[in-house]
Amino acid sequence: MESRSLQFFAAACGGDLRTGSPAALVRRVVTDSRLAESGDLFVALSGERFDGHDFLGEVAARGVAAVVAERKHAARVPAGVAAILVDGARAAYGALAGAYRRGFDLPVICVGGSNGKTTTKELVAAAVGRSRRVLKSEASFNNDIGVPASLLRIESTHAAAVLEAGTNHPGELAPLVRLIAPRLGIVTSIGREHLEHFGDLAGVVEEEGWLPELLPAAGQGGALFVNGDSAFTAELSARTQARVIRVGFEAANDWRATLRSMDWTGTTFSVSAPTSGWSGEYHVPLPGRHSVPNALYALAVACELGVEPTAARDGLAEFSPAKQRLNLREVAGVRLIDDTYNANADSVAAALRTLSDLPCSGRRVAVLGDMAELGSATETAHREVGRLAAELGVDRVFAIGRFAQLTAAGAGERATAFASPDLAVEALLHGLETGDAVLVKASRSSRLERVVEALSRQLQLRESRLEPVPA
Repeated sequence: MESRSLQFFAAACGGDLRTGSPAALVRRVVTDSRLAESGDLFVALSGERFDGHDFLGEVAARGVAAVVAERKHAARVPAGVAAILVDGARAAYGALAGAYRRGFDLPVICVGGSNGKTTTKELVAAAVGRSRRVLKSEASFNNDIGVPASLLRIESTHAAAVLEAGTNHPGELAPLVRLIAPRLGIVTSIGREHLEHFGDLAGVVEEEGWLPELLPAAGQGGALFVNGDSAFTAELSARTQARVIRVGFEAANDWRATLRSMDWTGTTFSVSAPTSGWSGEYHVPLPGRHSVPNALYALAVACELGVEPTAARDGLAEFSPAKQRLNLREVAGVRLIDDTYNANADSVAAALRTLSDLPCSGRRVAVLGDMAELGSATETAHREVGRLAAELGVDRVFAIGRFAQLTAAGAGERATAFASPDLAVEALLHGLETGDAVLVKASRSSRLERVVEALSRQLQLRESRLEPVPA
C-alpha cells in the first residue's frame, strides 16, 4: 500500500476525524489487531466471534496512526488516539478501499463464477506475471472483507491486478464488483452453487450476471471472458456492453482448445487462438479436462494485456495450484488428490471425471464429504455424485458426513458410509495398496483436509516400517 492521509480516509468513508492531524500519513490499513504496527490505520470490524473495538487499547499501545471506530463505541477509543468515527465499520472499510483503488489507473481483472475462481485467478496471475508485476488477491479473499484487503495492496508499480469476487447470497456480488471496478471480467462457470440461498440455477445466473453487467463498454476497453461451451453464455453476454471473448473446446469459440494428454504431471492441450503467435501447444501442471478452459482464460487475458506468448506459456508451465485445489501428492506409492477446499455437485463431478481420466495401475478411490448450502437439492445432489462415481467405474467410494448415506446409496455396493473422517481413514488404510489413486473432495465445512493429512502420515509410517533397518 502507498501512504495516504487521515483526511483522505476520513473523506473516503464519510467519517468524522476526531483528534489527530488530517495530514498525518497512514502507511497501511489493518483489521487484525495482532498485525497492527506504528503508522497503521486499524479498522475495528465486528463479526460473530469478535469485536475489533475490544482491541482498541491494544492497537493504541502498538502505536497505530489512528483507528476507525463506530460512533456508538466512541467512548471506548483510548484518550489521545486519533479516530475516524463512522456509523458502520464494515461499510467504511469497503468505502475507503474503493477510494484508494480509484487512485490507480491500471487494468484490473475480476474473476467470478461458480467454480474455479481461485485457480483461474492464480492462472491469470501466472500467465501475466511472468513478465510484469501483478497484484493478486491472497487465497480466496473474495468477500466484503477480503476484496477491500486486496485493493489496499495496490501500488503504482503494479502493471495489473487480478482479484476474485464471490457470493453465496443474492445481492452480494454487485457491490464487490463496483468496489473492484474491473476493466476485464471472467465468469468461469455457472453451476449449482449455494442453492440454499439462490434457489435454482436461474438465481445463480442472475447473481453471477452482475459482473458482465458492471463491466465498462467495449469502447472503454471493457472485455468479458466466458466459457462458450456453457448453456448460459448467451444470457451472460446479453447483460454486458463489454466485448465478449469466448473460450472452450467447441469450434465456435474465439480461443479453442483440444485436449492432447493428461497425467499426474498435468494437462497438455493445443490452442487455436484469434491472435498471431498464440496458437500452439501448452502445458499446465493441473489435472482435469475442466482445467483447460481456466488456462484458456489466462492466455486470453494475457494476450489482451499485451503479454508475449512465450512469457504466458512459461508462466502456465511453472504454475503452482492453490492449497486444497487439485493438489497432487504421492505417498508410499499411493496417489492422493486433495481437492478439499469446497464442493458442489458440478465441481465434484469434474473431480470424479479427473480421477477417472488419470492413469492408474491400481484402484481408483473417491472419498466424498458433504456438499453444503444446497437447500432442497441436497438429497438429489448427493445421490447424483454417488451414482456418477459408479458410472465412471470408481472402484471404491467412501462417503463421510451427515449425507453420507445418500452418496453411498447413489454409488451402490462399491460404497461405504462413515459418520466421521477418523473411521473412514482407518478403513481406507486397510485396503490401500501401491498404485491406488485416492480423490478427497468435500465442502470446506467438512474439513476433509484432515483425511488427506491423516492418510499421508499413516502411509508414511507404514512405508517406514517396511523399509529394512540399516546395518
